[in-house]
Amino acid sequence: MASKHSFLKRNGLSIALLLLMLFSLAGQFLTGWSDKNNELVLNGEPKLNAWAYFQSGHFIQATFENWESEFLQMALYVLLTIKLFQVGSSESKDPDKEEAVDREPQPQPGAPSR
Repeated sequence: MASKHSFLKRNGLSIALLLLMLFSLAGQFLTGWSDKNNELVLNGEPKLNAWAYFQSGHFIQATFENWESEFLQMALYVLLTIKLFQVGSSESKDPDKEEAVDREPQPQPGAPSR
């Protein structure tokens, strides 16, 4: 059975986040390349072309430093939201009430199988 929604509608969040990541990475690349070339010029060395910068330790180090901090922040956020409660937060359930997400789902006719 074909879905009534388009690929873009069904995967909009993933596509948006992927595009944001690619734009951010491109921005980091361009600013890092410019910064590294300015540093090289000040030291009397030749500039790097884009491919040489892409393979350089400067770009790789900057990328992994940024990603490491983001992954650690997100992991900590996920782990803390599992156990901690915040009034008014959409990520927090009321700890004193059972909510719909606490119940086992009941299969409905026509629902996709696991």
